[in-house]
Amino acid sequence: LNAVIPTPFGKKPFEFTAGFRKSFYVFPIAYFLTYISVSVGNFNLGIFSMLLIGIICFSYYSKIENDYFVWNYNLSPKEFLIEKTKTCFLFFTLLILPIIITLSISFYREIDVLIVFLLLCYSYLTTIIFAKYSSFPDEMNISNGILIGLSLVFPPILILFIPLFYSQSIKKLNTILND
Repeated sequence: LNAVIPTPFGKKPFEFTAGFRKSFYVFPIAYFLTYISVSVGNFNLGIFSMLLIGIICFSYYSKIENDYFVWNYNLSPKEFLIEKTKTCFLFFTLLILPIIITLSISFYREIDVLIVFLLLCYSYLTTIIFAKYSSFPDEMNISNGILIGLSLVFPPILILFIPLFYSQSIKKLNTILND
């Protein structure tokens, strides 16, 4: 049986298209957890459902694409990273929007906590994109993984890691993408 699972992402980013097809079953679970969180009045469960989608989206960036697909963008390294980040933010927002809307209406007093966790998800997505391309065309190395793990324990350190991974990504992508 050969069935194609449609995605809401078109054919632009390979990360979300391929990743969504492998993890599509998680999204109804996350949305159902949001429904339960509203039903029982548990805001933390709603935050967990949001973070669950964030973690799934982080995993989409573990697979390295072929050099040709990066070169095919025909952008400078800076423009390429901006394009990848914008695309990630757009599609992540599309996936997380039902949860954000539901939680912000049901738990309007905790909207500040909701915004903080949403911004953290965006920060980690940016970090993972930059870390992916900081060792391109190879897989992400162990030292980058340790730094990301450290940032999970102490999120303010992202202020240092995002520029670090960005500069390393620019250097690696310069070999494939010409300014």
